[in-house]
Amino acid sequence: MSHRRKEKTDDILPLHLNSQDKHDFTYKPRAKSQSDIIKNCHIVKWKILTVLTVIWIVIIHYFERISVRLSMEKCQWQNWEGWDKAAQPHRIALIADPQIVDDSSYQGRPAVLNYFVKKISDNYLHRNYRFLQEYLDPDTIIFLGDLFDGGRDWKNKMWLDEYIRFNEVFPKKPNRRTIESLPGNHDIGFETIDFEVVKRFAAFFGEANDIIEIGNHSIILLDTISLSSDDPLVSKDSTDFLSSLDQRLNPHFPRVLLTHVPLYRSNDKQLCGPYRESNKLFPIQKGKQYQTVIEFGISQQVLSIVKPDIVFSGDDHDYCDVRYSYDDNGSERFSREITVKSASMTCGIQYPAIQLLSLHNPYNLNPEIKLEKPKHVTEMCYLPKPYFALKMYVFLFICTLFILAGVFFQSLFNLLRFEQLKLKRNDDYQLTDNRWKPQKDLIINNLNKRRNIGEFFINGLILSFLIYVLFGIYYKFI
Repeated sequence: MSHRRKEKTDDILPLHLNSQDKHDFTYKPRAKSQSDIIKNCHIVKWKILTVLTVIWIVIIHYFERISVRLSMEKCQWQNWEGWDKAAQPHRIALIADPQIVDDSSYQGRPAVLNYFVKKISDNYLHRNYRFLQEYLDPDTIIFLGDLFDGGRDWKNKMWLDEYIRFNEVFPKKPNRRTIESLPGNHDIGFETIDFEVVKRFAAFFGEANDIIEIGNHSIILLDTISLSSDDPLVSKDSTDFLSSLDQRLNPHFPRVLLTHVPLYRSNDKQLCGPYRESNKLFPIQKGKQYQTVIEFGISQQVLSIVKPDIVFSGDDHDYCDVRYSYDDNGSERFSREITVKSASMTCGIQYPAIQLLSLHNPYNLNPEIKLEKPKHVTEMCYLPKPYFALKMYVFLFICTLFILAGVFFQSLFNLLRFEQLKLKRNDDYQLTDNRWKPQKDLIINNLNKRRNIGEFFINGLILSFLIYVLFGIYYKFI
């Protein structure tokens, strides 16, 4: 009996004898060479990766560039100043509590998580600051303390490293003034202040107590933290500055007082207004290395000596707008204080902001005649919502994984449905010589089952790397 070789066709897999006994007919698919597998697998799906990468570029660009620009355009000076067209005001941006996080900010968290928190928060501060400089272009930028998170506890080596990092996050702009000398309790402490820490801060950022005349206004920077200290070595500079202040101030200039910790108020009577996020009353409390308000006696002393038209403070992280009364040689006077919101995304508020201040006090030939028009206006400028962007990134990443899964597991899904109808040996196609030919599609699907999982992870890793590179580019370059 002779057996004729059956000619191969495109729909028949090549079979080979798997036994030395020519009468033992057990057949299996012939293994393909490695080169054939590499050639035919097409492991990296560049087309789908390109499409997904372009989508990521569009989304990242919107949240990291366009949304920031739109926020700044809403705060344009001309939208709210109200000065005459011929006016040339001096424009100031007040930034409170950037409080750049460090390795000890979130103790107990994994180092990898802290690394990404630092990168994300630094980028949020840096990109907003650069857009502030570019689109609003204030004449002066003033920080209201708490530049660092743990600066009061750092040794000199770490402090210097964080100082360099701070200047990378907040670079100076030529021909514009930047004032960073007002310390916060996270910079020098409060309860127990080390005089060497105070001197170190002043050596790098400037004197904490100072008078700056800009826009025909007197800007008074007062270190009320040191002023509140029981250590005479720490409090001496602030005490001497305050006692000699009246002789140094121009009596014809309006006065703006800047302090890190807010002055004392009765929180049940002096409410913060509608722009405060929290529904709770302004906290009046003290704890380890912090105090939410300056003591009543010191606050009244400061107000009676400085006689400010307006006070700006930080520390609380949320907005508060109150009005004070104080004694001025037997007569009652009033002053307004605005506690500026934190500009950071890590300070417990949902809507970070900066405070804009416009000063317009034209030179008066007859200073005895006081102008009735206001000489300053201020406006809160909201920064982009930080957590909305992060949520969108997470949502997009999940959608990306589902898209990849749909591409690479399509044949696997078909296989799972087909397994219910899997043919047994008796249902296989019978060859003319009584040998059995396994169904080709079933064999290929079984071979692809593991391969699809591997391809999914390979392409997922490639796309994740591309997304990481995109964030690296956008976070580094503005």
